[in-house]
Amino acid sequence: MGTPPVGLHTQAVDTDTNDLTAAWARVQAALPEGWTLDGLRCASAGLAEDERSDEWIAVAVGPDGAERRARAADPVAALEGLIGPDR
Repeated sequence: MGTPPVGLHTQAVDTDTNDLTAAWARVQAALPEGWTLDGLRCASAGLAEDERSDEWIAVAVGPDGAERRARAADPVAALEGLIGPDR
């Protein structure tokens, strides 16, 4: 057991963070005028086995409180779902 080496752990976190930061900026820039990204969260509803989920939900809000949601297996795909071809 034990903790992975700090350098290795930090590298993985930094790569994931950079990908997510780039995706967030890319999606925000692609949203229609007046829309902004509001959040990204795990789709789990709770800690019980039947409430857990590996999926992610991204949310954007627009004028007059309009809201878009996209759900996907990873956070970047969820963000990109807000600007997909059907949007």
